[in-house]
Amino acid sequence: SVPLVALNYSVRRRLALFLNPRAPVAADWATLAEELGYEYLEIKHFEAQGDPTRHLLDDWQARSPGGATVGRLLDLLRLLGRQDILTDLGPSIDENCKRYLQKKQEEESERPVQVPAVDSSFPRTSEMQGITTQDDPLGVGRWWWSSQMTIWTVRSVTSRPSLLSVFPQGHASSA
Repeated sequence: SVPLVALNYSVRRRLALFLNPRAPVAADWATLAEELGYEYLEIKHFEAQGDPTRHLLDDWQARSPGGATVGRLLDLLRLLGRQDILTDLGPSIDENCKRYLQKKQEEESERPVQVPAVDSSFPRTSEMQGITTQDDPLGVGRWWWSSQMTIWTVRSVTSRPSLLSVFPQGHASSA
């Protein structure tokens, strides 16, 4: 599920060294383009480029941002019988993916955390005590109040402390 953007310039350049030469015995960039669903005229357009593999990967990434993943590329290379590429570039691709994921995790950890805050618009216990069983034979009011005790409304409260420290004493588990 790692997006293709995780592959750095060096890996893409080495991938192009494998795929750019048109070889009658091995799958090349054009075969990869066909597997990705590109049509004849699109492939001819890439062929006119100095580095068709780079243009293909860039276009695939722009055309299908969610579907252009490193995993999909590796699956297609396996399908095309390009074990040579997987063997040679596998460690570099793994390293690129790990670096990308680590960077994303660091970005996530630096982003302020949104924590839930209690919404004060719900009726208080004293407001609910006036409901009698005649007014509410099924106990819906009592059920409603109980359910409201466990509902938290998210507001834009940002902080970095532990989430447990923002909950009232004894209510952390009900959130």
